[in-house]
Amino acid sequence: MKLAFIVCLLVHAAVAEEAPRIAIEKPAVDFGPVVFGKKLSHSFVVRNLGSSPLRVEEVSSPCECFRATFDDAIAPGQSGRIRVEVDTSALQGPIFLTARVRTNDPARPIARVEIKALVKGAIMLLPRDHLDLTTVSGQDQEAVVELEINRKEPLQVTGVDSDSQVFLPKLERLTAGRRYRIVVKAAGGQPVGIHSGTIRILAADEDRPVIPLRCSLLVVSSVAVEPDTLFLQGLSEDEARKGLAKDRWKVVVKNLRGRSFAVEDVKSDASFVRTRVRMLPDGKSYDLFVELLPNQVLRKGRSVVTLHVKTDLPDAQDVKVPVWLEIR
Repeated sequence: MKLAFIVCLLVHAAVAEEAPRIAIEKPAVDFGPVVFGKKLSHSFVVRNLGSSPLRVEEVSSPCECFRATFDDAIAPGQSGRIRVEVDTSALQGPIFLTARVRTNDPARPIARVEIKALVKGAIMLLPRDHLDLTTVSGQDQEAVVELEINRKEPLQVTGVDSDSQVFLPKLERLTAGRRYRIVVKAAGGQPVGIHSGTIRILAADEDRPVIPLRCSLLVVSSVAVEPDTLFLQGLSEDEARKGLAKDRWKVVVKNLRGRSFAVEDVKSDASFVRTRVRMLPDGKSYDLFVELLPNQVLRKGRSVVTLHVKTDLPDAQDVKVPVWLEIR
């Protein structure tokens, strides 16, 4: 029995030594920016590091744009090639293709090659076809998008307009018929929240009379809390019920625009949590201290209390501060 097992191991080792072994030199290629319609071609070098012939059986990708030819037999110690072609006529934007290389290498039956490119479409908005902006309440934002024409026929842009007063566009002609710049000013004096709109790029073109640019603006309160959540950890049930205050149990409430403001009130949605406010010397921020009052409510486990901070600023009437309590 033992002898048979040793013989089996020796046979397996002999087969492994005689097996082919695939190695692909530089298995990834990045073509960078290319204009749509261009055929991308590349040859990958495949080496056989084993001691028996390597058979390349299939090279495939799920994209219909992909074609491949290859040397189907590579002798030990020799090299072959996989020639790939990608048709970009139906593609636009960033592409990332992975092709599977199936061979008779027993240790690695499936190898992979990667192809990257940025395909510039016939008419493209760069760097993307939408704007997502964030601002502090009261601060305007400005962003730039360029319209690039890559098709044979030029595109004459006649103007821009907006369906929202939040987004104000201005058109600049860089190269007539080929390249335009749209400067978008987003008005930050909006209520806190998300605001959306669409800018219309108007063109003298039957096929594309309007090119839409979708826009969104997230307006956040000019008052922020650091840290944004307060964690009270490592408390025993006794400590939590007797009441406790620590200097480190605090957050800082500050104005992101560097302006003076007043904290008018702080409320807790739990009766056993009390707060104390202290203005800092800069007059633009406050320490908000938290303490636990004697209670019969708290028990082992986790609970969350929310503090509601009211200031004299219209965009910061209810700044919420979560307080996590963990009682062991």
